[in-house]
Amino acid sequence: MAKKTLKDILSVRGDSGCTKERAQGDHGRFDMDPNIRVIFFAHPRSGSSSLYQILQLHPELNILEEPFNENFTRWNISNKNYRELIYDIPSLDVQVAEIFTNFNGIKVLDYQLPDDLTIHMLKRLDCKIIFLRRRNLLQSVVSVLIAEQTHLWKKWEMTKPLEEYYQDLQPLDIQDVQQRVTDLKHRLDVFESFIDTRSKDEVIKLTYEDFFFSEASQQKLQIDAIWKLLKIAALELEYYQYYLQPEAVKINSATTYAFLPNATEIQEYCGNDVTGWLYD
Repeated sequence: MAKKTLKDILSVRGDSGCTKERAQGDHGRFDMDPNIRVIFFAHPRSGSSSLYQILQLHPELNILEEPFNENFTRWNISNKNYRELIYDIPSLDVQVAEIFTNFNGIKVLDYQLPDDLTIHMLKRLDCKIIFLRRRNLLQSVVSVLIAEQTHLWKKWEMTKPLEEYYQDLQPLDIQDVQQRVTDLKHRLDVFESFIDTRSKDEVIKLTYEDFFFSEASQQKLQIDAIWKLLKIAALELEYYQYYLQPEAVKINSATTYAFLPNATEIQEYCGNDVTGWLYD
């Protein structure tokens, strides 16, 4: 494996994050290992964008970012509209087979396909599974609803101070937040139950809180476990450490949640020890 220099990494990442072109992957990337097949499965606001960037830094990986996202063709007009071509398992298999001609991985979020098609993907024996989820689902849901108002999903896409995105936040519907948290937990638990039927050498499961907020040595061990799962050489920590620094890539915090006019009510009525508190 050719070693990447820091200059290589910065040219991919840009001054404060990835470029839009790089985020969609490199078609026909010459150093991609065609024998690898990986499904990176997560849910919104779980740290999946940061982990995706780390995976993309590896020269043997080329992962297509969310081809089943409703905005995939808006991100780049040359992107194929996979969503309109997928309506059952055979049609899904056809499109996935096409993707794997140019990429050796696919990033998928929990809501982007019907449940039966998602389960089918997670059970594919020709694919390794990287599963990332968050324990604090309340913060995850609230962060999604904030992003839908601000249209800011990744910190490295900011074009103005963060506070300017948040200054006009509208209150959230308490019942809607509660229902979303309940639905998300149920959906993730179901998907994880199918992932748990896979052998340990086919799957790695990561938790947002343990992955992004542990010591650097523990973060490296978890990343190294991914390289081991995929049977590829490990990248040195310096190449991807930027994406493991919450202060660099994390958007929301107690400070930003406080911009919500009814943040206190959300904490009181939606917070609990099972799915998390807005302020923990």
